[in-house]
Amino acid sequence: PKTHFKITLRRSAIGLGEKKKETLVSLGLHRRMQTVYHPHTPETGGKILKVKELVEVENVPTSAVRTQQQQRQERKAPRGYAVAGSRMRAFQWERTKWQ
Repeated sequence: PKTHFKITLRRSAIGLGEKKKETLVSLGLHRRMQTVYHPHTPETGGKILKVKELVEVENVPTSAVRTQQQQRQERKAPRGYAVAGSRMRAFQWERTKWQ
């Protein structure tokens, strides 16, 4: 069953009233394209209705809920290289040998 709201801030709150800005802060949204997850409650539903023009909302199951750290890890690009070894260690040894 769908148990959570996936809320993404799509539009900026610049130029809007303080109440709408405070509603976004209470939902945990601070910047555009930021996504948060909240359980289905009447309070959350009311907050979403207050800022419905600014956010995109999806119903998702509990298994799809991601923490902020998990979201950051998913966005991170894979490393494009692997460190096989360092020539600096050999260079430092040669420098000490010459002195």
